[in-house]
Amino acid sequence: MKRGIGMLFLGLAVGAASLTAHAAQAQCVTFDPVVLSGTFDPFNPSGTTVQTLTITARRPPAVGGKKTQEVDFIYLRRPDTPASLAIVQTSTGGQILENPPGHVLDPNNVNPNEVELNFGGVGQPDVLTFVVTITVPSGADLAAGTTDLFVDQKYFCKRTGGAADESGVVPNSLDIRINVLSALQASFVGPALDFGEIGALTTAALPSTPNSVKQRTGNVRVASSGPYSVALTSANQFRMTYPGGNLGTANQRIPYQLDFLGQTRTTASPTFSTVTCQRAGLSGQYLAITPTLLEGGAGKAPAPNYQDILTVTVTPLAVPPATTPVACM
Repeated sequence: MKRGIGMLFLGLAVGAASLTAHAAQAQCVTFDPVVLSGTFDPFNPSGTTVQTLTITARRPPAVGGKKTQEVDFIYLRRPDTPASLAIVQTSTGGQILENPPGHVLDPNNVNPNEVELNFGGVGQPDVLTFVVTITVPSGADLAAGTTDLFVDQKYFCKRTGGAADESGVVPNSLDIRINVLSALQASFVGPALDFGEIGALTTAALPSTPNSVKQRTGNVRVASSGPYSVALTSANQFRMTYPGGNLGTANQRIPYQLDFLGQTRTTASPTFSTVTCQRAGLSGQYLAITPTLLEGGAGKAPAPNYQDILTVTVTPLAVPPATTPVACM
């Protein structure tokens, strides 16, 4: 008769939540931040956000009686800009967000892929607007909260009063604000935490028993847009028994220790302290969970399925969380 096949069943519980920002300035023209309405869910496969917005451009006050008269520009992606973020000038249908260095600007000819603003003379209004359509792709790896997507500006500037023309690139010229849901996905990755047949394994032999026999390791994979908390419970307080077995009877239980997120838990110390983790990002991170036998199956009541049930609860947190997050792995 088989005597103690030890197995741990791992349950995962997942929850959901919601959520802060900055501005930028250029020498030739500045732009007010634009705010996308609604909430972006990076885990929604059909969650692409497409919105048409008006951008307000302002020319700085006169210096020495001279102001910006005309500006011709495009926007440039930054290293942290989502690759498929798109900004289209609505009036022309032209893409005005490019990878650096961008195309060579041609201020003397109309180009649908450039924005051309003419403020006029010194006495004319210092504010102009233009309309764009902004697309934030589904699956963009954005941090939870009010996230600022900054893009640079490549420009050619003409000034009033015979001042010299100017060209260049202004970092962080436009701030696109988007509210990102604090959400996550979690799953168990790896083989079952199954010790197999341990009926012949004695407790006395455990110190010299290789880890391949007395220890198992799996991973909880977490992908998240924001910080998250991790809690863990054991149905039998880190002891395996069989259906109908009595945990109070020594030969009907097999204790083990569990190592998870820097904590070691046993029947003597069963309370797992909830951990607040830094955002995992959409690529995810793996949290190793490792049970190790403290007793063998020899001398235990014969049964085919000694087991315990572990429950790991992973919950997304609002931004900022009440507890400082730590790096989890």
